[in-house]
Amino acid sequence: MRKILLFTLLTAFSCLAMAQPEIKGNPEDLRQFLHPGDKIVSLYAEAEEKAYSDKAVISLVVTTEDKLLSDSLAQNSRLRQRITEQLVAAGIDRENIKSSKFSTSPQYGWFGRKPNSYKVVNRMAVSIFEETQLQEIAAVADSNKEVELSDTTFEHTKKEELEHLVEEQALAKVNKQRAFYEKNLGIRLTPIGLRKANIGHGGTHGAVMLEEVVVTASRKSGAYQGGSRGADAYEPPLRQEPSFDEVQYKAGIYVDFKIDGNGK
Repeated sequence: MRKILLFTLLTAFSCLAMAQPEIKGNPEDLRQFLHPGDKIVSLYAEAEEKAYSDKAVISLVVTTEDKLLSDSLAQNSRLRQRITEQLVAAGIDRENIKSSKFSTSPQYGWFGRKPNSYKVVNRMAVSIFEETQLQEIAAVADSNKEVELSDTTFEHTKKEELEHLVEEQALAKVNKQRAFYEKNLGIRLTPIGLRKANIGHGGTHGAVMLEEVVVTASRKSGAYQGGSRGADAYEPPLRQEPSFDEVQYKAGIYVDFKIDGNGK
């Protein structure tokens, strides 16, 4: 008897759970569902802040060539080690100097099947935080014919802080509007919801124009191609998105308020 009663209760609760309405729709529909008898008003504000990059990643391409692949690899390794020690001595942290995957390209003569030599290409990525460090890297590239400065990208280490800052500023503007309406209309606005819009960052107009005209030195495409390439073949870094030394952060925020009081 108890088992039958327990089964009946479980079935009843299951039916009640399945009978709960499913809430769908846009934010306006949701507000009407949650506050059917309330008067709702939405206030919007946005804020902007400009920031400058505090980190740059410099890419160096190191190319060596020799009749024997083993010798070309060894030369490339020794050269990169010497560059690393030179940059460390100049004040750049060793952990900020990285070497990427490399490619090996056999160099054939006009009629020969056997390679005359082997070319090894490797990329080093150096993170810097001061202009003097860039000068040291430029000196390395100038003093070694096997080394070429190929690319520079900028990063913002305080990205999250700046995004939070513009959100706070936008909210402060909304609260200023709220205080203005409460004072002049004799009402009370109670926040019941918040929606974020236009949160993000991008290059300023000046930075975009600068990005378009700056030409970064790079080797000819043939330096990275030709011959058989293994699984660790070097591929030049793809620019997923443009990097800018000056960035504009922007945030737009909607806040929904319930109106209490009849006003003046």
